[in-house]
Amino acid sequence: MAAVHAIRHEVFVVEQAVPAEIEWDGGDGKDGRAVHVLAEGAGTGRLLLGADAAGKNGGDPGTAVLGRLAVLRSARRGGVGAALVRALEDEARRLGLAGVYLEAQVHAVPFYERLGYRAYGPEFMDAGIAHRAMRREFAPPA
Repeated sequence: MAAVHAIRHEVFVVEQAVPAEIEWDGGDGKDGRAVHVLAEGAGTGRLLLGADAAGKNGGDPGTAVLGRLAVLRSARRGGVGAALVRALEDEARRLGLAGVYLEAQVHAVPFYERLGYRAYGPEFMDAGIAHRAMRREFAPPA
């Protein structure tokens, strides 16, 4: 978790000026219950499940919430972000979930669209940054 926090600190707190107390979930413990992926020295992301996801995904128990995707500037444009998203999606599928919800910074919407996500609803502000809700449904198992 030290590597996860270091990457998130660099990307969100230092680069994007997100207050640290917002980045660390206000002490509610979600990081301790989330599924995390890490590309050492490059990037990280997490998946919220169950009750932790319900507040973001409209209460849908069949949908995980992908968030805190952060790739260090030196590792961008090399496929790290896409690999992290795919790893989190694989875990959601393994858990039998029907899809993934996320709240993308507006500049990242095209990145997620290339990975099969669909934006919906109006833009909204979070931590002073414009976001859009996005969702990807998985095809039912054959």
